[in-house]
Amino acid sequence: MAFIQENTIHIDLGLSKTYTLIQFTDVHVVTYDLTSDDHQAIEKAKENERIWKQLRLDFAKKYNDTYDSNILLSSKDCLKHLIDYTNSSSPDLVLLTGDIIDYYSPSNYDYLKKSVKNLSSPYVFSCGNHETPSEHFDSICKENCDYSQFEFDDFIVISLNNSNRKIKSSQLNNLKMTLGKEKPILLAMHIPIMTSYNQHEFSQLDDYFSMKYNGCDAVTTEFIQLVSTSDLIKAVFCGHIHGSLISKIAPHKHQYCCSSGLIGHVNKIIIK
Repeated sequence: MAFIQENTIHIDLGLSKTYTLIQFTDVHVVTYDLTSDDHQAIEKAKENERIWKQLRLDFAKKYNDTYDSNILLSSKDCLKHLIDYTNSSSPDLVLLTGDIIDYYSPSNYDYLKKSVKNLSSPYVFSCGNHETPSEHFDSICKENCDYSQFEFDDFIVISLNNSNRKIKSSQLNNLKMTLGKEKPILLAMHIPIMTSYNQHEFSQLDDYFSMKYNGCDAVTTEFIQLVSTSDLIKAVFCGHIHGSLISKIAPHKHQYCCSSGLIGHVNKIIIK
């Protein structure tokens, strides 16, 4: 067994050519500057690294996710391996779906920025709940963390910031405008959606782990209804739960939660 655990997903859009996307999420990188005099920041980084070293195993056991128990890397090394794997795969697009770093700090941000610059393929970046405030990540999100998109000839990938389990009016309006292009759409975001179709799977998780179709504000409710009912929105790719979970948010629409990058999980998405 190796560090990278590749999960292959096939999406049939009836295209004349094949595309490959790579998704990874929830690496929770923590760094610190060895020359820093900020001993409190250094101790925080070391403690968070210790916490995630145990949590990665707890989540893996909870979801029965595979990993190589002989390869438990530091969070920095995890990200490096994920970047190296992604570059070796030469995908058409990379989906970074949040919590790539564990919290904002100058050291963590700099490491993230250098890491994404090392990607040889284009990418979209969705802020996670650990990447707050999202305004700090505008340059990594390519100027708009709330809503960005990558348009291929045959389909569109939209990246959304739903890190507070809500959707803004501006995001909903942008989605409606993009739907007007009449192209198939894949959604990438950090926190998964819970609907009446997958509530059994998510009822076993705390409220923290999903954006729910009931009990949320009017804009978020409309967004979830639109995603669930639009024939143009083909699938949702997310993370946050630190486990591999495939569910349906509507009868013919799948949502793919990618497990943690801390145990080497990636989704290799083949679109044809």
